[in-house]
This record gives sequence, structure tokens and C-alpha cells, in this order.
Amino acid sequence: FSDDKGYVLYPQIGDRLDLICPGSEPPGPRAPAEYEYYKLYLVSCEVTGAPNLLLTCDKPNSDMRFTIKFQEYSPNLWGHEFKTNQDYFII
Repeated sequence: FSDDKGYVLYPQIGDRLDLICPGSEPPGPRAPAEYEYYKLYLVSCEVTGAPNLLLTCDKPNSDMRFTIKFQEYSPNLWGHEFKTNQDYFII
């Protein structure tokens, strides 16, 4: 992001958000010498338990897509659940 404030979204229950980790192959003239690896975590304002890892961007040869569905209840045991009018952050 271009500033220190990040990017703010206001999704509704039922919305989806795609997070994309771009690949870097083939390396171009402006490509960095080494691929940068990122880990994205879903956090809230309260510190409870271990960090919730969303995505690890670790495939420099291809794009990666991770879709978040904003839902109050997940049918998946490891799925993410979101409450209305609560703040969440991806860092």
C-alpha cells in the first residue's frame, strides 16, 4: 500500500474477498533479486489465542488466490466466522 493507513473495506455478511499473491516469474528488469514471502494473518482488536494464519504467499512461479467468504457460521471446522459490526484486520 502506498501509505501507512492501509486499505479499509466494509464487507457485509455473504460478501467474498479475493486475496491474490502475484507470481514473479519470469523475472523482469525491475523484479527484485529475491522473491519476498508474506504471511497474512486475520486478527481482531482482542488478543485471544494463537495468531490466525490466513495465507502464506510462497509460490513465486505462479499466482495464488485465497477467497474469504464473510459468514457468521462456517460449515467447515477450520472456516472463518465473522460477526456483524465487529472489526477485523488482515496484517
